[in-house]
Amino acid sequence: MDEYPTVPASVEAADWPVLDVETVWENAFFAAGYDAVERPTGERAEYYWIEPADAVMVVALDGDDVVMVEQYRPRARRRTLELPAGGIDSGENPETAARRELREETGYVADDLAHVETYFPSGWVRYVRHVFVAEDPNPGEQALDDGEFVDVTRVPADEAIDRVRDQPGPTDGGALTPLSLARDAGYL
Repeated sequence: MDEYPTVPASVEAADWPVLDVETVWENAFFAAGYDAVERPTGERAEYYWIEPADAVMVVALDGDDVVMVEQYRPRARRRTLELPAGGIDSGENPETAARRELREETGYVADDLAHVETYFPSGWVRYVRHVFVAEDPNPGEQALDDGEFVDVTRVPADEAIDRVRDQPGPTDGGALTPLSLARDAGYL
């Protein structure tokens, strides 16, 4: 598949016209701001957003295991069990980003990737997440970015969803939805 869904640059429903778009803060990772819109009642309201790059997540299946990563998440103040994931670089397509993130975070190299789904993970965050499955990737060495501290772990595929659900706290690093999608597509 060469075309992947993305967030449209400008979507305006007739009954929710956008009156103004204000970016109030930008850094290397995301922009933040708000849209001033007119509600169907005629009332003006501001809807705040964060806009990072679109992202990929990879469900890597090695035999009967899912290759996962564990890392400390400062905002959650704990370690989380997650899937290899990351942002799509400018000019990069989602499949290329998925291959790169899998290799960087786990060392595994995928010969084949299957695109499972693209979805909006949050109403506040303007981006889409592309989910890929890699079956029987080849092991290798991690190539972590500066500032990344990621441990690779293998979880039995039939336990992966429960292991993610059983983590303490409210965050799973976003792994639950991609694992569920992979299961629904017949991979788990």
